[in-house]
Amino acid sequence: MLRTLTDNGNIKRREMFAYISLFFCMITYGASFLAMKVVLFEYSPATMMMFRMVISSTVFIPFMATVYRNIRIRKSDIGLLMLMTICEPCLYFLFEANALSFTTSSQAGIVYSMLPLFITLGAIIVLREKVPLAAFGGFLIAIVGSIMLSCGSTATEIAPRPLLGNTLEFLAVIMTTVSIITTKYLMDRYPPFFLAGFQTVSGAVFFTILNFAQGNEVHLSFNMTLFVIIYLGLVTVSDYALYNFAMCTLSASKASAFLYLQPVFAIFFGVVFLNEFLTPIQIFAVFLIFAGLILSQKKMLVKARRIARGLKQSIRIDKGSIKVYK
Repeated sequence: MLRTLTDNGNIKRREMFAYISLFFCMITYGASFLAMKVVLFEYSPATMMMFRMVISSTVFIPFMATVYRNIRIRKSDIGLLMLMTICEPCLYFLFEANALSFTTSSQAGIVYSMLPLFITLGAIIVLREKVPLAAFGGFLIAIVGSIMLSCGSTATEIAPRPLLGNTLEFLAVIMTTVSIITTKYLMDRYPPFFLAGFQTVSGAVFFTILNFAQGNEVHLSFNMTLFVIIYLGLVTVSDYALYNFAMCTLSASKASAFLYLQPVFAIFFGVVFLNEFLTPIQIFAVFLIFAGLILSQKKMLVKARRIARGLKQSIRIDKGSIKVYK
């Protein structure tokens, strides 16, 4: 009985750390839309992503060469690892970086908010996770909202072709969905941090080749943009590591629920720092998207409230005994 209570306490603490990790990821990733938009004023998408991935790789490579040097990749997993990496970071960031050249960081963040729905559908099809039928209704509502968001866009100096940009971001969402589902499948055999490192190092190679193939000049300006690039590189490390940990601890559909917070932070940072705005039609589209998201995750939200109430009950392990305080 004592051992069971101890195990339950450890599981709850592990899940709580996973939830905290996801919340931190949503803040930093929401800010990354703003950061990428700022860097794109000075660098091409390929150059920006090369710098970002190279910086991230400098953090991962020491771990890959030491802690994970004895990991042997199964031949049967090579195809899945390649699929995971090609979808993200390669194609995902390729679409997203170019999307931010044509649309605002706020709109890109809103389109990105549809990711949980795609992950939910992927979890149903591939991982056999049980999801309520309401998820499908929410999916359709969010799709309509996304279309309205793009069609209601108006061209501005910082968003010259918003329809194209939002479409590219939509393609980025599809790519990262495939990658996340594949990553979740591979976590049964490989550590989350190893998979994150594999993605980042592969992404650095991909974008370095792409950058030079496009003939882009490589130069670093020692100004605020440099610090923003460093931020993007470090955020890539933390977000990949923390999100993969959360995916390893929670189900794909549970982890994806926290992605609803990302567009909130993306809109906030875009409005405050870049003076971005949404038209009345787009504001209505945003409410439509969130209505679809809430409908699709109704049971998840109920469970979230139960978890919040459960936090009022603390478990303390003291010299082999467990006391529960209410």
